[in-house]
Amino acid sequence: MAHIVSNAEIQREGHRFARLLDQAGIGATDAVALLLPNLPAFLHCFRGISWSGRTAVPINRNLKPEDVAYVVENSGARALVAHVDYAEAALVAGAHLPAGHRFALGGDIPGFRRLEEMAALSDAPLAQPRAGALMLYTSGTTGKPKGVMSQAIEEVSSGPPSLAGRRSMEMLTLFLGSEPVGTHLVAGPLYHAAPLSYCEGATLLDARAVIMERWDAEEFLRLVEAHRVKTTFLVPTHFVRLLKLPEEIRRRHDLSSLRLIFHGAAPVAPEIKRQMIEWLGPVLFEFYGGSEGAGSTAIDSRDWLAHPGSVGRATPGCEIRILDDAGQPCPPGTEGNIYFHTRRQRFEYRGDPEKTAAAYRGDLSTLGDIGYLDADDYLFLCDRRADLVISGGVNVYPAQVESVLLTHPQVLDCCVVGLRDAEWGERLLAIVVLRDDVEETEALRNDLVRHCESRLARQQMPREFTFARSLPRTEAGKLLRREVRDTYRQRFDATARDTAKP
Repeated sequence: MAHIVSNAEIQREGHRFARLLDQAGIGATDAVALLLPNLPAFLHCFRGISWSGRTAVPINRNLKPEDVAYVVENSGARALVAHVDYAEAALVAGAHLPAGHRFALGGDIPGFRRLEEMAALSDAPLAQPRAGALMLYTSGTTGKPKGVMSQAIEEVSSGPPSLAGRRSMEMLTLFLGSEPVGTHLVAGPLYHAAPLSYCEGATLLDARAVIMERWDAEEFLRLVEAHRVKTTFLVPTHFVRLLKLPEEIRRRHDLSSLRLIFHGAAPVAPEIKRQMIEWLGPVLFEFYGGSEGAGSTAIDSRDWLAHPGSVGRATPGCEIRILDDAGQPCPPGTEGNIYFHTRRQRFEYRGDPEKTAAAYRGDLSTLGDIGYLDADDYLFLCDRRADLVISGGVNVYPAQVESVLLTHPQVLDCCVVGLRDAEWGERLLAIVVLRDDVEETEALRNDLVRHCESRLARQQMPREFTFARSLPRTEAGKLLRREVRDTYRQRFDATARDTAKP
């Protein structure tokens, strides 16, 4: 199901929600948590929070109740808006909040006010709009979710107060110029930074938003055609799902209205991206950054075809530095730690000063990724430092191996991790998800080996292959690699111990 909303509606309802918060006694700079599905009300609440100087805390609706409660408490949220579908988590998370600070949408939650109360309030413009902040939380796969607080350094002198809105408007106008956005399609979860901020930016440029409640590849194509969608944000997992649709379904829909598909949040296999460009034309625009908002790069399709695999150059106001472990600059073409320098904003990890300090080297900040700049200052990513596999003393980046596996016609998804190995230190294991109509056979396993051998260096070759029905990913498409690694290390370690028994 899809919902259609205009900027005028978002603005009106945002004003009403800001006044509801005022009426409830929520402070001018307090945090407000949102536990909501992809509905127009999410945008209404976000606009009201971020235009009234408060801090929005979107919560992953798939978190367990205890993790939702942790986010609400850790963020210092003074109010919670929750959909009745998540009543169990809302009751746990809102237990310590005053009754007047808890709002329910879509039905009754015991002890919660109905969000619909705001319909009686004025929708007139706010007397003094103030810039709000955004606090995002990780998915919590390595312990408790971690909060990331991003805030602009400079004062807001003009334009929309929300930081998310300003940044995404800049990206949209960077590629579209003065061309109207028209219709923007929300294909990912609004609790995630990119789908939320690009929807906010597009609507502030007077686009109407079409909101998908859940991702479905064929439904995406139908909505693009039906609503003449011009812009959207996707992740590489969406690309793979779209490309794996039967050819007759892909050709059935008129997608000529698409002008701009932003993508980011996860590495994309060069061959997958090339296939998307061949299908849809030069409409893909990639960016690299993080929830932290520390900096970003951007690259359009034509530039990418000239520099395949790159995530682009630094956007205005941002500089990129590649440093070795001692903090010394790396020459072009040499891999190192990626740092950003930006004069526009800083971030902090909520309640974790050590993690925040580790992300900074003076006024430079890092997201923990490894990469290099070429001679023309185009950035190329290798992988996350935490995901690096060292086998026989050689650095192997799982993302590079996965990008090759994903080009196999029978592979739907994959993950490469390092297993402990007495001789090599670590050896590569490839966990492969096949298309629904494909059977696991020894012949297919051998074909996967040949496919990799023809495209990878010897040290990059997986030593073992195993098959799975699915892999854990967030709705935003991020692979929960730590979860996969821990599961398979335990499984293979146990097998090794059993084999070693006399």
